[in-house]
This record gives sequence, structure tokens and C-alpha cells, in this order.
Amino acid sequence: PRIGEVLDSRYRITGVLGSGGMGCVYLAEHVSIKRPLALKLLHPEVGEIDEVTKRFEREAFAIGRVDHPNCVKVSDFGKLSDGTFYMVLELLDGLLLFDLLDQEERVEWRRALHIGRHVLSALAYAHDAGIIHRDIKPENVILVDEEGDSDFAKILDFGIAKLHDDATVSYTHL
Repeated sequence: PRIGEVLDSRYRITGVLGSGGMGCVYLAEHVSIKRPLALKLLHPEVGEIDEVTKRFEREAFAIGRVDHPNCVKVSDFGKLSDGTFYMVLELLDGLLLFDLLDQEERVEWRRALHIGRHVLSALAYAHDAGIIHRDIKPENVILVDEEGDSDFAKILDFGIAKLHDDATVSYTHL
């Protein structure tokens, strides 16, 4: 229902990428620079639940803090005038590891090792930043084509990440 809307004077929603019980991920573009992106919005009814908004803030903080090539990138986070929280993510075109495992009877060991190295590299970086993902599964890993590598793995969904050490959410002003 939000297709065509411009949010926060910057992001035009152009389609739907997926939705769930907590929110919806839209295909969008930055109005000024015409860059395609993914825009994650919390459903308004769950946005009123304190624990849900804290989880969304934590996800934005965690992804924003983990600047690693094997993690999805977040470029913006905010709250709209109607109270809806949003997060702007890089748009990824690829194949979920879950779908690859569903399609293939067997993944060749070198390929599995290659994908695993990407995932482990991202997790090690996140851990060094004081962030524990806590939800690594095939549904949260996407394989994209990057620099000729069609199995370049990126971790998604830091929604239940645990923050350790000096990792603290700095978005509490919203």
C-alpha cells in the first residue's frame, strides 16, 4: 500500500521485496541520486511495542557497526513523523543459501568451504566489534555476484544480535 510514497523526503518506495510479522522490506530509490535500495519498515502496530523497537534499533546499530564486505550494509535509520521506524539497506540481488541448499542435492565441498569462509570472516569481524549475530542460518545468508564471484556470501538480519563489551545502542534519542 505504500508504493509511490516518498518517506523522509528522500526515499521513494517502488515495490515490495518481502514481508513478515514485524515489518516489510520494500524496493525503493533515493529520490535525489536515484540509487536503488532496500527499505525496511516496522509495521505500525508492532512499532508501538517497546521491545520490538529496541530490537529494530539494535539491528540497525549492529549492521551499521559491522562494516564488512560479507555483511549487508545499512546507510540510514530513523523514525517517520507517524512513528514508523525505518532502516535503509543495500539492495542485494542474489540467492539465499537456504534456496541453494533446497535446489542442490549436494554442494561441492570446495564451494561449501568458500561460502563458509565468507560467513566466518563476517562473524569474526562482528565479534571483534562486540556483536554476536545469534541467528546464523541458511535463510540469513545470501549469495551475490561480486567481482566475478557468484558465491560471495553476505550475512543478513541482525535483528536478535547481542551487543557485548563497549557496543551500545546510540539511537536512543529517537
